[in-house]
Amino acid sequence: MRIIKYIFSILLVIWGLLIGWTKLFFVGLHFPFLTVLTLIAIISGISKYKKANLIFIISACLWIVLSAETIGFVIFFDEGNYGRMLFVAIPFLLSTGLLFSTQTEIKLINTITKKFLLVLLFLLIGIGSYVYKPTTEEINCWYYFDNNQTYKVLFAESPERTFEVELSSDELKKEVKKEALQYEGRNGYYCPETKVRVVTSFGKIISAKIISFRNSEIDKKVYFSSPTKIPLEKVNGKLEILKPFIPRLWD
Repeated sequence: MRIIKYIFSILLVIWGLLIGWTKLFFVGLHFPFLTVLTLIAIISGISKYKKANLIFIISACLWIVLSAETIGFVIFFDEGNYGRMLFVAIPFLLSTGLLFSTQTEIKLINTITKKFLLVLLFLLIGIGSYVYKPTTEEINCWYYFDNNQTYKVLFAESPERTFEVELSSDELKKEVKKEALQYEGRNGYYCPETKVRVVTSFGKIISAKIISFRNSEIDKKVYFSSPTKIPLEKVNGKLEILKPFIPRLWD
C-alpha cells in the first residue's frame, strides 16, 4: 500500500505541474497550492517524518474537497463542459486513491468504509457549497444621467455582451459624477473595472451589488460609501456576464 500511496502522490504532483500550473485560468488557482502540499508529503514520507501519513491524509482530503467544488463549478457555471470536467475528475480520483492507500490510526477514517463515507461527504460539501456562493466580479460600466430620478447604467464585458439597468441612488450618482471618467464626444460617465459583489445559488444570480471601480487615468480605486443593489428583475440584456468564469474558492 505504501508504494501505491507514493504512485498516487507522484501522479497528483505531475498532474498539478503539467495541467494545474499551465491551465490556471481554466481549472483554478488552488491547484498549485495543493501540488506543493503533496510534494511536501512525499518528501516527508521519504525522510520518514513521523507525521508524514497525516500530511498525506491532509493533502488527499484537500484535493478531494476542492476538486469536488470545482466539479460543482463546471456543473453550474460551465454548462456541462466535459473537457473541463476531465481536468477536475482526474485529481479527484487520484486523491481518492491516495486517501484509501494511506494508513492511519485516526478512528474517523481507519477503515475502508469510513474513508468511502468521508469521500462522499467531501463530494457533497464541494457541490453543496453552491447553495450560496458569493464572488466579486469585474466589469466596465457607463452611467447616463439626465434630469430624471432614475438613470441608465450599461454593464459591458464586450460590445456583444452587455446589459442595462435603471438605478435611482442619489449617493451613487454623486460619487460617479465626482470620480468617474468622461471622454469628449461621448455621453456618460465611464467607470472601468467596476467591482460587483455577486451572490449565486446553484449557478443562478440571486443578488448583485456595485461596490467600487478604478479611475484608470490616475490609478485610483474608488470605493462607494455603500454598495448599490442592482434590481435583477429590471435587467435588460445578458446578466450572465456577472457569473464567474473560473472557480473562486476563497473569494
